[in-house]
Amino acid sequence: MRRHTIAVLSAGMLALIVSDGTSVAADVPVPKTYTDAMRWYRDSARAGDPKAMFYLGLTLEQGLQDRPRPQEAVNWYRRSAEAGFALAQFKLGVLYQTGQAVERDLAKARTWYEHAAKQGMPSAQYNLAVLLETDEGGPADPARALDLYHKAAEFGVPEAFLNLGNLYARGEGVEADAVEALKWLNLAVDAGIEAADALRQSVLVVLDQQDRERARAEADRWKAAHPR
Repeated sequence: MRRHTIAVLSAGMLALIVSDGTSVAADVPVPKTYTDAMRWYRDSARAGDPKAMFYLGLTLEQGLQDRPRPQEAVNWYRRSAEAGFALAQFKLGVLYQTGQAVERDLAKARTWYEHAAKQGMPSAQYNLAVLLETDEGGPADPARALDLYHKAAEFGVPEAFLNLGNLYARGEGVEADAVEALKWLNLAVDAGIEAADALRQSVLVVLDQQDRERARAEADRWKAAHPR
């Protein structure tokens, strides 16, 4: 079974760009001290603010004031996610996929990624695509995985380049196309994805110079059209 890198959410991530180009956290105040932060997050979370619920969960998980409290954090993440906050939905997907602070459950990971992906979150689209490609947590759906990888790639998830190259090289979810595979693998190498070069070399040997040049030109056009 193939294993892919998944996108995660770091403690320092105070904003994540979604499909409309705005920050989902842009209107969350930034308190000056941890004590102020915890007070603001708790008060606002208890008042029903989904963003505050998420950031309270983040501070509890990371133990930014005292000790880590992962179970409390999960409870706040879940309340935020159920209220429709995409970052919390994505975070729950990661926790269920990795088995951190909750029992590992790939079906639940799919469900939460699905919610966040529908809101246009590229990292959720990518992680959901990984599960759909590798038939983890439910039936495989390589065609949908391909579509989600394309969406994630358009919004700057470089690991999606490698996985697109893989799918086009193998012909899973799409007709095999070595030139298209090489295009995506060129992009993956350009983005610094270490695992991409070995696969790119295996595709290069089946193409003539003209096709290699065409793949390079298509990769350059794609980059020009998606400056990120």
